Amino acid sequence: MTRSNNKSKIVAVVIFTVTMTIATNGLYSPGQAVGQQNYGEPEIPQATCNYSGQKYYLTPHLYNDGEKSSRIDFPELPDDHMPDMIVKEGDELTMEFDGKKPIEIEALLVDYDADITETYPLEKIDENTFKATEAGIKTLEVIATFPGNEHVSYTTLVDIEDKT
Repeated sequence: MTRSNNKSKIVAVVIFTVTMTIATNGLYSPGQAVGQQNYGEPEIPQATCNYSGQKYYLTPHLYNDGEKSSRIDFPELPDDHMPDMIVKEGDELTMEFDGKKPIEIEALLVDYDADITETYPLEKIDENTFKATEAGIKTLEVIATFPGNEHVSYTTLVDIEDKT
């Protein structure tokens, strides 16, 4: 092995070690250049769906700061994942948020597996409670509007059982 190859390997190991040290100390996020400050990342409140005395965490899906949108994560699909929640049709789902309080909340069921994506708005009971509709395995999508025209879409996979 030549000296040049040894130096390249040492440099690669050092860069990897520094990057992992920074990442594990919370100073780095994927896609961010090493040494770059993390001032531009939005603070996204954790959202939960409360059903039958149980809290289910919702995954942020899309973020819009009022000007541009960013995809944070992809919704889980029934071909690859089991539903996080099993809900009876007609039962109520209550959304809660840590930190910032939304000024508006919308909820709908999305069937991403259909030939053409289908959406089913949930009946709104009050500002953060909705009635489960449309039986089947679907993606629950909760869209929260926060002050400053920020919008966050959250998702989780649900199985809505028929009333009968």
